[in-house]
This record gives sequence, C-alpha cells and structure tokens, in this order.
Amino acid sequence: MIRYRQKKISILFGSLLIVGAWWLPVQAQQTTNSPNEQAVTTEDSTIPKAVTTADPTIPIEELELLLKPFTKDELDGEAQGWMSLLKTKVKELSDAEIAVKRKNRELQKTKEAVDALEDAKKALEEGTEPSPSGGVKAKEGAEEAQEALEKAQESVKEAVKQGEKTEQDKTSKGAIDQAVEGTQQQKDKAKTSSSEEEVAKLQEQIGTISNKAVTDEQEQKKTEQGLEKAKENIEEAVDAKAEVKKQVLLNMTRLREERTALSDRFEVVLEELELKGGDVESYKKYIDAISGIKVDVSDTEGTWITIVGWLQSKEGGLRWANNIGKCIGIVAGFSILSVILGTILEKSLWMFPNISVMLGQFLVTLTRQGLFVVGIMLGITALEISIGPLMAMIGAAGFVVAFAFQNTLGNFANGLMILVYKPFDVGDKIEVAGVNGIVKDVNLVCTTINTLENKIVILPNNSVWGNVITNETSSPVRAMFLSIRISYRNSIPQAIQVLKDIANSHPLVLEDPGPWIDTGELAEYAVKIWFLAYTKTEDYWTAYCDISRIIKERFEQEGIVIPLPRQELYISEAMALEEGSMAKRFKDNDLPLEEVMPR
Repeated sequence: MIRYRQKKISILFGSLLIVGAWWLPVQAQQTTNSPNEQAVTTEDSTIPKAVTTADPTIPIEELELLLKPFTKDELDGEAQGWMSLLKTKVKELSDAEIAVKRKNRELQKTKEAVDALEDAKKALEEGTEPSPSGGVKAKEGAEEAQEALEKAQESVKEAVKQGEKTEQDKTSKGAIDQAVEGTQQQKDKAKTSSSEEEVAKLQEQIGTISNKAVTDEQEQKKTEQGLEKAKENIEEAVDAKAEVKKQVLLNMTRLREERTALSDRFEVVLEELELKGGDVESYKKYIDAISGIKVDVSDTEGTWITIVGWLQSKEGGLRWANNIGKCIGIVAGFSILSVILGTILEKSLWMFPNISVMLGQFLVTLTRQGLFVVGIMLGITALEISIGPLMAMIGAAGFVVAFAFQNTLGNFANGLMILVYKPFDVGDKIEVAGVNGIVKDVNLVCTTINTLENKIVILPNNSVWGNVITNETSSPVRAMFLSIRISYRNSIPQAIQVLKDIANSHPLVLEDPGPWIDTGELAEYAVKIWFLAYTKTEDYWTAYCDISRIIKERFEQEGIVIPLPRQELYISEAMALEEGSMAKRFKDNDLPLEEVMPR
C-alpha cells in the first residue's frame, strides 16, 4: 500500500515537473516580447495614418494646399506613408533590374549554344566533302561536331539553370510577368529546356556516326537537319528572351517615371514637415540614394533602350527638356528686361538733377547686371536645382575671397563712399594724390583721370578717398584771384581804378557777385593790389588769360610800372677813394652795376 502511494506521488510530481518545464519558458517568452509589442503598438498609435497617399498621382499644387493645415505629428504620418509607397516602387524597380541581369546571363549562354551548334554543323559538312581518306575525315568531323555539341549542351544547361532560377524567384518572375504582354504560349518560347533534349539526341547520333568505319550519308544528312532545327529553336528562344528583356526594360522606364513622381510628392511633404520643425534628414538621404539611373554600358541594347525610354519619359527627358526650355526662356527674358529697364532708367535720370553722373552710371549698371543675375538664379530653380546649397557655397567662397582681396574690397568700399558723398563727378577738374586733371570715369574699384598733358592716370579709390580732394569745377561760378604788383612811385588809386575798369568792361566777368579790388600788401619792393573777379566755371581759364594780358597792356598805357625785385648798394667814402677798387669804378662812371661788373 505504501509502495502504491509512493508510486502515485512520484507520477504526480513528475507530471508537475513536465508542466512547469513547458509553462515557464512560454511565460518568459511572452513576458519578454510583450514590452516590444506594447512599444510598437504605442508607437503606431501615436503616429496618425497617412491621408494624402490615397491618390499617389495627386497634383503637387493640390498636395501643397492639403498639407498646409497639418500639424507636425500628422506630417510625420504622411511622411511615413509616402516613404512606404516610394519603398514599394523602388522594390519593384530593383526586382526588374535583377530580372534583366538574369535574362542577360540566359541570353549569353543561349547565344553560346547557337554558336556551338553552328560549329558542329560546319564540322559535319566538312566531313562529308569527298577526299582520298573520306572515312577518316568524316570521323574527324564527327568528333569535332561531338565536341561542339558538348559545348552547346553545357551552354544550354546553364541557360536552363538561369531560367529555372528566375522562375523559382517570385520577385524576378513577378517583374517579368508584370512587364511581358501576350499569351502563355509566347512566354514559353523563351524557355530552352526542350532545346537541351534536342542537343542530347543529336549528340548521340553524331557519336554513332563517329564509331562507324564508313559514314552513312543519309544518317549524316538527318543529323545535319537536326542540328539546323535545334539551332532554329534556340535562335527562336534567343529572340523570345530578348523580347522579354526589352519588355522588362520598357517597364523599368515606367517604374522610374512613377518613382520620380512619388519622390516629387514625397519632397513636398518633407518641405512642409521641415518648416514645422520635423526631422527630415534621413528621408532626404533615402531619396538621394534611390534617385538616378544606373546603366550597364556592357549591355549596349539595354543601354540604348534605357536612354531612349528616359528621353521619351514624361518624368525624364520630356521633363528636363521642358525645364531647360524654361531656363533658357527665363534667362533670355531677364536679359532683354535688364536692357530695357536700364535704358529707361538711363533716360529718366535727368528728372533727378541731384544724382551725379557716376552714381547714375552705377545705378544703370547695377540694374542691368542685377536683373541678369536674378534671371540666372530663377533659371537654375527652373532646372529643379536647389539654390540653397549654391548660396551657401557662394557665401563660404566669399568669406575666403574677402581675406584674399582685402585691398580690392577696401577700394570697393571707398568707391561706394565716393558715389554716395559725391566729392566730384565725371568731367570735373580735380587735384588728388598729386594728380591734376579731368575725371573720365569712376567705378567701385578705381578712378580714371585725364591730365592736362593728356595722360591717363588710374588711381585706386583708396588713394582717392584717403587724400585731400580739390575740386575746381564743382561750383558753377569760380573766383579768379590775381595779386598785381605796382611800384611805390605809382598812384594806388589810379591803379585800382584801371583794374576796376578792366573788370567791369570784360564780358566774361560776372556782375553778381561783382569784382572786388583793393590794396592787399605793402611788400619790400612793390605794392600788391588784390584783384578778385567771378566768372563761370567753364570760362575761368579764358577770362584768366585774357585779363592778365589786358592788365599788362593798360598798365603800360597808363605808365604804371610793374616792378621787379632789386637791391640798393651804399658805398662808403673810404671804399670809393681806394684806387683800383670796384667801388671807385662804379662811383666814377656812375654806371649800372651790370656794366661795371660784367659777368
């Protein structure tokens, strides 16, 4: 009885151990997986479901308007939805590319089988030609044909393997089925399994021929016909495979077009998400990674079909042709507009008399070149190229150039100061940095001056603005100042009256302001009379030279002397009495000093 109870207890305890050993791992696995499942559920619940992906072909303008009221969280959901659509399309395109590569390998092996069959046929034909050793030659031809057929069979096997691999791969088969149009009979033409059986039979026949001492002509002819038929079947398979490949390539063009359209709409979503504070860097990197066309240049037929298909694609060649046309039209339009507006501005500057000539030229040049640059920037945007990175690159380059061309930038800044403050204008006669002449041109870097000797002097604007500038023609009226000397023996009032008569009677001297003439200085050997008269700036030098000549002539008529510097010598009596001295000769002769003391 006790043993029976012990046995029952042992069975019960063993059952509990078995149940515990099964239940604990399962419970542990459920406990381990539950946080992840809960996290996924929580994550999915926080991200709203995409709404705009219901119509993947929605116009971009409508999509932009639909996204305006969305919040950042809602846009995150939209981004994931469009990401899923784009990923699916990229997967279809990748499957099609894989299918093309496998079809290329099938075609290569099948073409090698055709070449091998051609070699076998030539070998048999050469063996049937009459010769002294006909049996030996026929046997050799049969052996060569046997080797060629072995090669053909090997190539066909490789092609069959590639075909089976494509058929077993659901993605490649799906890409082919999606691309190829036609009945199942047309699709079966691309298979080469039957050709493998035909090649094997021909190989047996040629082996029989090579083992015979005397060649059976009927058997050989039958074998040659079999070779020709097998070759035709394989060539037909080659054509069918090539057509399948062509259809897949054309379908790839359509898939690329759809991928581009999805990428464009996805980028619209990312732009709106980025404006509202979302992180879009990973999405943009994905778009950059899957964009573009990869062409296998070794496959000339595939490359040609891809290029032609892209050129004819709405989202490919036609789109870029439209964009290039827009770019050229925008640049040309802004070029014409810059010329028209520049001309209008140049003709309208007379309405603003306070604007200098050089500032007007600067504004006209700035208008023309500025509009042209704006046209180029808009043309670049028409090519769907973002100008943000371009502007950043220009800014970085400008920072480097600023250090390399500090002096030039200093000239540029000083040129702006000259244009704004207008110390002189084009056509003014100025003196600056030791150069005296007429200003011919002023730009943001340098100033060009034409001197009185007709020399062209180009001064950097640093030298112009950093020195004293004397402008002789900035005012419409200019004062003419003369300091005229008369002898102490002459009458000062008489001289002043003569000078007043000259000033008042001269046609180039202005009445308002009138001339001013008076005694200026009692110098060592003459009385200086200051003569101040006003003329128009353009008449200054004519009046100056003419009045100087008239003063000389009138003074001679009136007996007024214009004295020259002189010295008076006083000789003592002792010096005058000394024999042979120069002073005695001077006193005795009473002659001028020049005659007594010749040079």
